Amino acid sequence: MNQHEVRTARLRAQIPEAGFPRGAGVASATTFVLLLLIAAFTALYLSTAGPLSLIRANDAAGRVPDEVTAGQQRGAAGLAQSVATSATAAAGDLRVATGSGVFDTEDDAALLTRLGETYGYWRGAVIYDPAAQKILATRGEPVPVETLRGIAVANLTVRPVARSGDTPLVLTALPLTGARGGKLLVVSTALRTTAGDLDKDTQQQVRLVTPDGSVLYTHGSDVAATDTPAQELLTRAATAAAAGQTGVLTGAAVAEKGTRRAAVVAYAPVSPAGIGGSLGLSVVAFSRFPVETVPVRWPGLIPAAALLALAVAGFVLLRRTVVAPIRRARTDALAVAAGVLGKPVRQSRIREVNRVTAALERSRSKLRRRKPAPDVRPFLSAQLVIAAVAVALLGWSGAVAATLGRQHAEVSPTMLSEHGVHVTRSADTLRRSLAAGLSDLQSVARLGKGKEPEQLRGMLDRLAGTESRFRSVYVTDAEGAVRLLAGRESLREPGKLPDGEGLRQHNTSGRVPIVYAFTPLPGSKNVLVGEYDVPRMAELLGSAGGRVRVVDEGKRTIADTQGYLAFSPLSDATLVKNVDAAQSGKDARETTPSAMVAAQRLAEKGSTATLKWVVVAEQPIGSLGLADNTVRSGARVAALLTAVVALMLFAWHLLVVVRPLRRVGDEARRIARGDTGAVVYPQRQDEIGTIASCVEICRQALTDGRDRLGEVRRPTGAATDETELLQKIVDEPAPEPEPEPRPRPEPPRADRPARPRPQTPPRLPARTPEEQAKSDYLSWLDGAGV
Repeated sequence: MNQHEVRTARLRAQIPEAGFPRGAGVASATTFVLLLLIAAFTALYLSTAGPLSLIRANDAAGRVPDEVTAGQQRGAAGLAQSVATSATAAAGDLRVATGSGVFDTEDDAALLTRLGETYGYWRGAVIYDPAAQKILATRGEPVPVETLRGIAVANLTVRPVARSGDTPLVLTALPLTGARGGKLLVVSTALRTTAGDLDKDTQQQVRLVTPDGSVLYTHGSDVAATDTPAQELLTRAATAAAAGQTGVLTGAAVAEKGTRRAAVVAYAPVSPAGIGGSLGLSVVAFSRFPVETVPVRWPGLIPAAALLALAVAGFVLLRRTVVAPIRRARTDALAVAAGVLGKPVRQSRIREVNRVTAALERSRSKLRRRKPAPDVRPFLSAQLVIAAVAVALLGWSGAVAATLGRQHAEVSPTMLSEHGVHVTRSADTLRRSLAAGLSDLQSVARLGKGKEPEQLRGMLDRLAGTESRFRSVYVTDAEGAVRLLAGRESLREPGKLPDGEGLRQHNTSGRVPIVYAFTPLPGSKNVLVGEYDVPRMAELLGSAGGRVRVVDEGKRTIADTQGYLAFSPLSDATLVKNVDAAQSGKDARETTPSAMVAAQRLAEKGSTATLKWVVVAEQPIGSLGLADNTVRSGARVAALLTAVVALMLFAWHLLVVVRPLRRVGDEARRIARGDTGAVVYPQRQDEIGTIASCVEICRQALTDGRDRLGEVRRPTGAATDETELLQKIVDEPAPEPEPEPRPRPEPPRADRPARPRPQTPPRLPARTPEEQAKSDYLSWLDGAGV
């Protein structure tokens, strides 16, 4: 290493440069690594089989679509809720009956007769003395009260009872008070479900299972005991449901009747609320669905290869046109600042770097007193290169988002059929709830026969409080004026009610749809009315999946599982077409490029048929767990990430490289023109900061001479202060003082203190050039924050 290299290295060691995230090449290196990761994500994740396709062997043979399994899980949860509602129906009846005064009679037989006539769906009722284990009175079918022996019934209690070859019974026990204290009213009802007609093509079966795994009830196709895989799935599902879990299990695909099918078992616990004890039941739904073989495609390979090429090209371009010229300019600036003036500064073709190198070359020529090397005209801007790389990456993001990010998935017939089944079940659930509300009103009316409206307050309060389907229950006179109200305020405008009994939709416009059930009170002109809670009606439709709406005959929205405006008309032509088909009794199922649509008429006959409602469900295809949807979602994520990296690349280079480099170039050109008054302070500890320090050393050398070259000196003052040259102070011999007149003596005073004589401070010796240089260097280090 020669003497020039030693001087340059010594100066380089005095100027610190911080590491990551500083440095002219950090931005390009970081964005290059991020783009490599995005390219890998695009290649692996944007596939129809997924990144784990080589590990998941089931995908090679096909699998049941995720939307089918999710629909089975929703269906099982809906069935469990329906079973819980059926199991607690008698309990709700007994709560309402306790406020009717029917228990005031002392005749047990008369009490059971009155209750049996009121609640016709009760299978049997008894007055039971648990202490004596004796039935005191009975009505209807025999009630298996022996299942309650040994059980302390302190509150309203519900327990299921299995029956061989028939639906299970539910025993509802109510502790009696007053003269019947210590006795129980035990009611037996059949446990009803809303499973309806199950699909034989998919071999559907619904089971009610006890916590120990015993099958209490089955409905649908049989599952062979020799089918070991299916039996294992059923056992696992029953165990999980007994633990309070809800989920779905899928078995392996097997060949069956020319197709490959897989067993799907969904399970959910039955969890009734507001009763003593626990039913301990679980719903287990079994089905066999055809598997769908998803062709293994890797549409992300070509975009990943294109992104990889852009990343490599952009990285090389930024390194050669931005990073390398800056580092080359730093090397030459260090050489000039170290006093190595014999070699000209290499000029750059990059406009921002050329401003610095040209100014350094003119400063070098002034210090050497030689003619500068000829200028090199720049032809490219660093900012333009950075913008071009960012625009290329943004173009890739837009292309991927417009192609793979907008493709539509295909829906299989199996998925469309299952969607229609779920809509039918949701409509049946809503129909049962509306009909049950009317039945509750009819029961209260029978219990209130011959009573004044005020005497019905207890039953109405319990009916409005325990039955969440009603928002308000009230009694009106013959003209429709409210005489007795329970629950919230009535929304129906006063007016005469229709004759008879049934369900009605009160309005077709307004803020809230008003739907009510009504029945006359026997022996009077009064009418009992119950207004339904519309949000509660919408909650019953959630098991269908997607957005489910209830529309009236005029296709106005009555209820919606999502936010909506009351009575807003259907605007989508596909929805309108399927609603028309459902109203005419035709099959209403259709797949559009963006959604699955299914519609079902609420009822063909009965009390709910007068409403003329249709349930229509719209399931967006983009929300289904399809392979093409996975590719589309992954493409959007990759496009978004790449766009963010492109913007980060541009902003990082602009703020950290381009703008600081332009500032140093302006300072260097000012100094080269002869304006050496202002100090140049490095703002960053990186390559550009090193160049700024070298420019400051050159400024000092142009001001004070070439002796300033070779080491860092810290200037004093602020960055805005002008540098001034002070002349050296030389001590001159003082002239001889003139004789002063002698002062007149003052008379001595005893109390006057002695006046001290003034002392002049000693004169400090002038600083040597070495001491002055050291002081300037320390002051400059303090100002730069080193």
